[in-house]
Amino acid sequence: MKTEKSFEGKLRRFRSQDERNYQDVDEIFQSIGDLAGVRISAYQEIDCERIAERLNGVFCDPNGGMAIELDRKDKKEPQNQNYYRAIHAQVALSADQLIGTYDNVGDISCEVQICTMIAHVWNEIEHDIGYKPDLGGPSDDEKYHLNQLGMTVRQGDISISALMAAHDQRIATPVQEHAGNTPARPFVDVHDFVSRMRDFSGKAMPNFAENSGQLFDLLTDLGDTSPESISGTLPDFVPETERERLEAFNASLVASGVEGLSLDPGTSDLMLIALIHRKAEEVREVLKGRAGRGKGRPSRLHRIAVRYLDQEK
Repeated sequence: MKTEKSFEGKLRRFRSQDERNYQDVDEIFQSIGDLAGVRISAYQEIDCERIAERLNGVFCDPNGGMAIELDRKDKKEPQNQNYYRAIHAQVALSADQLIGTYDNVGDISCEVQICTMIAHVWNEIEHDIGYKPDLGGPSDDEKYHLNQLGMTVRQGDISISALMAAHDQRIATPVQEHAGNTPARPFVDVHDFVSRMRDFSGKAMPNFAENSGQLFDLLTDLGDTSPESISGTLPDFVPETERERLEAFNASLVASGVEGLSLDPGTSDLMLIALIHRKAEEVREVLKGRAGRGKGRPSRLHRIAVRYLDQEK
């Protein structure tokens, strides 16, 4: 949100421009769209485009248009020495959202700026240094260093995209191809666990990394510390069967009024439910005494396991 001081400063700058010499308050609100604004930062420009595409599903065009207008600002002209890059969009709440505390903001819009994280650095520094008209504008030294930073940022965006592409290629390579990753080798940590188990049972859990931390701790406590030992514990793991088991458990959670504990079959929760089902008593013993007076609140996994085990009694 703009402060009164920054808003006043903007109006004073506009006063010297004929096309911005406003005559009344309505003209000001019709012309100035960034009284309220938010900046969203992402790793890559392609991510920025995806975020921009999602705006239409959340907000509406403040002028009543069919789709939100996207203003792609990219001032990379060599002679300009201005490296500002971002996607701007003016958005408003849709009619069905104008309820409760929002029922009086139907005529107010918000500016959304979307840029890469590294571009955000240049945008912010340039804004802080460049928007000081009372000081006469940036010096030659400041302009030089801003230009150098701008070129570095532009190359940084290219390097980040190349790095992410290389990472995607690496994780797409079957884990078994990497030297030393024998099924019997113990996991180094939770990251190693996720990397080596994400393809379990034909990639039955596409978002395996989600909720994997506590599962890894439980497996370690149970002595299942390698892909080989987990396969030995779950030799009859059938994704369809486990999904049915998980959905039945979710239904019981909803019926009990604790749907917030519901499991996601696309994550490592599918392995969790299979593990609890097959090692009920071992899991109960491992969790014994981990929550309660002097122990702190029970974890999500602890609550899930206790409810499942009580249900199976």
